[in-house]
Amino acid sequence: MRRRASHATHRPFDASLHRSVRRLLDRIAPRLRLGLLASGRNLLSIGIGLVILALIGLLVANFVGQVMQSARLEAGYATLADEVAELGAQNVELEAAVSYAESDVNVERIAREQLGYARAGETVLLPQIPTAPAAAAPAPTPIASPSPAPATPNWQLWWQAFFPTQP
Repeated sequence: MRRRASHATHRPFDASLHRSVRRLLDRIAPRLRLGLLASGRNLLSIGIGLVILALIGLLVANFVGQVMQSARLEAGYATLADEVAELGAQNVELEAAVSYAESDVNVERIAREQLGYARAGETVLLPQIPTAPAAAAPAPTPIASPSPAPATPNWQLWWQAFFPTQP
C-alpha cells in the first residue's frame, strides 16, 4: 500500500475544533450551514466577483479623474493658445515698428525735422512769424507801506527759540 504525503492529508484545523464548529453551525443556522457547505465554489466565485467589482470601481474612479484632468489641461491649453496668438500679433507690430525706425526714410525725417539738417544743395527756409508787441499794461500805483523792521539774522532767531531771554 502506498503511503500518502503528509501535506496532502494535513488539515489546518484540529478535528475537535472542526466538530465544535459543526455543532455550533447545526444549532445556529442549519440553512446557512447547508448553503456554506454545499456551495463552497459559489462563495469563492462571489469573493472573486467582489474583488473584480472593486477593481472595476477603482478603474472607473481613475478614469473619471483622468477625464477631469484632461478637461482642465484642455482649458489651460486654449487659454495659452490665445495668449500666444496675442503675443504673436504684438510681436509682428513691434517688428514693423523696429524696421521703420531703422529705415533710411525715418532717419532722414528725424534729421530734417528734429536736427535741422538738409541735403547738399538744398536751401533751408525758416519762416519767421512776427510776434505782436504786448500791450503796455498801466503801471500799478505803489502803495506806501511801513518801513520794515531791520531783519534779524536766522541764527539769532534760532538762538532765541532755544534760549529765550527773560524780560
